Amino acid sequence: MQIDQGLIDKAAAYVKAKMTGEHTGHDWYHIQRVWQTAKNIQEKEGGDLRLIELAALLHDLGDYKQYEFNEIKGSFILRGMMDVLGIEDDLKEELVKVIDESQFLGDETTRPRSKEGQILQDADWLDSIGAIGVARTFATGGNLKRILHDPQKKPRGHLNRADYQFRKQDGTSINHFYEKVLKLPRMLNTEAAKKIAEHRIKFVEQFIEEFIAEWNGDK
Repeated sequence: MQIDQGLIDKAAAYVKAKMTGEHTGHDWYHIQRVWQTAKNIQEKEGGDLRLIELAALLHDLGDYKQYEFNEIKGSFILRGMMDVLGIEDDLKEELVKVIDESQFLGDETTRPRSKEGQILQDADWLDSIGAIGVARTFATGGNLKRILHDPQKKPRGHLNRADYQFRKQDGTSINHFYEKVLKLPRMLNTEAAKKIAEHRIKFVEQFIEEFIAEWNGDK
């Protein structure tokens, strides 16, 4: 599909205005990184570039976490924002599908059926892995009033969709690495994303090891 650079630029400016200053790590800079990563993956893996770029730019506008954890409200707001951007109905439905199928839903997460959804999912997840992923974990944890670490609280082995979406405060920020982040490299869809994840996940593993050692007074 032909790239409409005017629409891409308009969407980027709109999202930047909406997301700049957001404090949990789901800010404009997160969007910008996901956007760039998605384009880099698309160069190697193919897929509809226009759809990938727009989905990457818009994927957090309807994030349920920003709207009292209400998925219906989040979806309604996303569609409204696409109306503001003048996105035609057919493309709007494609974007909603790509964004919806890319979501992490605990043990109920599914592999997107479209290549565009797979690339968006990979690009978004890669931003949860590595040094920036560590920083975002603690920023989000603080916003959720989730405790940093409690050795008595063990990582939850299984998280269904409801657990992941609505019981985030039941865990700890350190356990979040075990419950989600460390699982992500095995769940990535594309070879390009898996290659990027190799270095990043090693950093996360080293960080956790250092954190626990310092917590226990071993270092």
